Amino acid sequence: MGFTKLDEGILKSSIMAETAPTFKVWIALLASCDYDGIARVSPIFLSAACHLSQPMTDKALDILSSPDKYSRSDADEGRRIRNIDGGYFVINYLKYRAFTYSDSPSAIRQRRHREKERERDAALRVTMSRDISASASASVINKSNKEEEKNKGGCFFNFETSKWEGITDADKSGWSAAYPACDIDVELNRMAEWLKANPEKRKVRYRRFITNWLARAQDRGGTKGGGGDYRPFNADDDKAAREMAKKIYERQKAREGEGDV
Repeated sequence: MGFTKLDEGILKSSIMAETAPTFKVWIALLASCDYDGIARVSPIFLSAACHLSQPMTDKALDILSSPDKYSRSDADEGRRIRNIDGGYFVINYLKYRAFTYSDSPSAIRQRRHREKERERDAALRVTMSRDISASASASVINKSNKEEEKNKGGCFFNFETSKWEGITDADKSGWSAAYPACDIDVELNRMAEWLKANPEKRKVRYRRFITNWLARAQDRGGTKGGGGDYRPFNADDDKAAREMAKKIYERQKAREGEGDV
């Protein structure tokens, strides 16, 4: 949407010495300017908008594009516009747009509001750019890890599908023999959930990660609870264990009271 500041300074400008058609085209160009000082209009549009013949419009554009020795501005030898791809660039547009015309409280508030909006938009663009870059980087890393592991003939965790890839039955048999207290499928599922919850801790050598995980699980008694058949955790088992511990504690306290310790 076009917007141009216009003040009494235009009355002192050499534009006032031009013909009425030239002045009319000049005002139409100012009103059509975007924030970047470009009026994206064609001569045909200006002719229709100003109700001028095409030759009169073309002549006005030639005058506005030519040097003006009476202009108060030295920029571009006093030219007011420059023909560019897609329209016309108003040469002093940005200069006059930056002027502060009023110090009234209302004008100051409006300027601050516009500044905050510009800062917010700039911050939003930076955030979006970072998010896009982070997403692209994660995709590249995941692809790189996949290619690296495939080239090695190894296994890896695919973060795009949230599944293990490259694990063979021979791998599982070897791990079962080395870590007999572990249910390999259960532990692999646990590893997968941990990796999904910690994507920033992506691994490079997944086989080492798996064996280290299984070794720690084996040291803690494994998934199967000391080598027996694997059973999912049961809350009743935990309750019974707490009750047994409570009875042992009470029996110990009773012995201490009898001086039997």
